Amino acid sequence: MKNKLLDLFMVVALVIMPAIGFGQTAPDLGVASGFTLFTSAGAFDSFGATHVTGNIGSFTVTPTINAPGVITGSIYNASDPISSTAAAAVNAAYTDLFGRTPTDVIAVGLGGQTLLPGVHSTGTGAAANLSGNITLDAQGNPNAVFIIQIDGALTTGVNSNVLLAGSASTCNVYWQVTGAFTLGDNSVFRGTLVSGGAIELLEGSSLLGRALTKAGAIHLHNNAVTLTESPNSTAGPDRTICKNESTQLGATAVAGSTYSWTSVPAGFTSTAANPIVTPLVTTTYTVVETITATGCNSSNSVVVTVNPPPATSLIYHNL
Repeated sequence: MKNKLLDLFMVVALVIMPAIGFGQTAPDLGVASGFTLFTSAGAFDSFGATHVTGNIGSFTVTPTINAPGVITGSIYNASDPISSTAAAAVNAAYTDLFGRTPTDVIAVGLGGQTLLPGVHSTGTGAAANLSGNITLDAQGNPNAVFIIQIDGALTTGVNSNVLLAGSASTCNVYWQVTGAFTLGDNSVFRGTLVSGGAIELLEGSSLLGRALTKAGAIHLHNNAVTLTESPNSTAGPDRTICKNESTQLGATAVAGSTYSWTSVPAGFTSTAANPIVTPLVTTTYTVVETITATGCNSSNSVVVTVNPPPATSLIYHNL
């Protein structure tokens, strides 16, 4: 009897543990979510043909995007009420991320590692570096959250990349760095960085996400910086149909997005934004919409209930 109870306990533990490790929620960025780049206390300047898509701000100076640089968004400084609110939001997000309990401790040399959803830490007082590529694998779950805690500086080498796999979304990747962050020449970084130090993007590097710091300057050098936001995926409202009837799911396609549909019971797949389906039994359809340029995605589901066809009455006439 004891052995059976022990076996049952082990099975339950194996089921629960992944949920504990991987069931992370994203931090609340508040109004800071509307900024691509923001510093609560530091200078802000750019050099060369930097192109920023999204709002930028500083709580101490007026940010400058020098020509021929371009910003597609608004510029905020200390005189704007939103700046003080954003500064508080950055500090709150930093504290939240710093306080998460790690699911594991990873090597400070991030290159070559593949991380699954969860909270990953390089350890106490452990600065980190990225040479080459690091892969974040959501294992098919577009809502999976990745949090990487670095208790020190983070520096990436030339041509280094943060890669996404298994439906991982840029919007669900968070980097908490207590020190300075330096993005190497021609590198590509994905996710929201919340830093305690200076942020510098070196020559020709790209950031898909956000870079927010509670204390440090922001320096840009011929960079491409794009704010990443989740798409508003739409599967449509639940509905009821009769067997052998068809119905259209989804909504009008959005330029720049791709679509992937699956079903339960399994058997239906589509890459259309609004496919027509003819289920024979009650079916749940799920769509994952992905913004091609950023890798951000979201999912939405619809239940199509299938009723049997209406009964046909037979009338007999005596001749």
